[in-house]
Amino acid sequence: MKTHTRFGWLAVLAILLIVAGLSLEAFSNSKPPKKRQHARGPTVLWRDPGNIRRRDLFYGPGSKALAPAPPFRFLKEIKEGTQPKFDVEDARGVKWRVKLGSEAQSETVATRLVWAAGYNAEEAYYFNRVHIDNLPRLSRGQKYAEGNGFVRGAKFKPHRKDVERGENWSWNKNPFAKTRELDGLKTMMIMLNNWDDLKRNNKVLYATVPKTNRSESRYVVTDLGATLGRAAGLGGGRSKNDLKGFQSERFVRGIDKKGVVKFNYPVRPTKLGLFSIFYPPLFFREQRRAKSMRGIRVENAAWIGSQLSKLSDDQLRDSLRAAGYDRATTEAYVRTLRSRINQLNQLSQSQIAVRQRRLK
Repeated sequence: MKTHTRFGWLAVLAILLIVAGLSLEAFSNSKPPKKRQHARGPTVLWRDPGNIRRRDLFYGPGSKALAPAPPFRFLKEIKEGTQPKFDVEDARGVKWRVKLGSEAQSETVATRLVWAAGYNAEEAYYFNRVHIDNLPRLSRGQKYAEGNGFVRGAKFKPHRKDVERGENWSWNKNPFAKTRELDGLKTMMIMLNNWDDLKRNNKVLYATVPKTNRSESRYVVTDLGATLGRAAGLGGGRSKNDLKGFQSERFVRGIDKKGVVKFNYPVRPTKLGLFSIFYPPLFFREQRRAKSMRGIRVENAAWIGSQLSKLSDDQLRDSLRAAGYDRATTEAYVRTLRSRINQLNQLSQSQIAVRQRRLK
């Protein structure tokens, strides 16, 4: 009798996983792409950040002048994606996409770290508590509402008139395949424990550069919310914005004989997640995703480590302070991030050892 009950529950869980997979696919395809109006221009993944030590990680890719200006007027609720969202307009007439939930803080931090290293990133501004005029009852995220128009834990992302969202880009098929810069970005995804590094979260943004008035195609990871937690595959207990989960495991495991870094990044389906095999598109998507983060050359991981090592602890604190973390949590995250950066930076010595073995 117990055996039948156990298999009954497993069957129910399998069905729930399949439904979840179908829902994710539906969310990712629910909004038709806009027609591109900007010229493509040169493709850009990374640009030299200059003196990284002078980068302002409190505002990141934004600035104090560009930050949201209250009061905010509710426009509409957004049903796409897995996190509660809605659009508002600020006092300057700028429209913003507001995201609530566990990803708001982690995405604010991750965006700043990626930008600090020289990669394209979207602006992100976090409010612990903010008032929204005419805020209705939300179909999603109502638990973050306090009444009288206030919501907790809100991340604001702007709709800039000189930036148009284009198509998705794949980690495996893009103009930067096998480059140092792409390996560096992949390394950062692993360092941040981004377990949602799917194609649907990568966008080409067509933008006009103000100084030159020329267009360029910016390759951006536009959703960095599933970070700063525990990396795992379906069924593996993955988490986001979870300090203990982020601290739980070592980052770099070693280097193989071919000079490829072995990371602790277990994102293949496991345990009950293996039931996703009953919905092959979801199962094989997860397999491809795990594979796309493999093969990072030690010299490329060491390069991004050397870039990140230039960041001071105060800069790391600023990125966390911008996301509203308390002091104790901030200090714990800084220690963990510094440890991971040091592990990458130490790969330069391991790289020398690998070269010496090849010469023998």
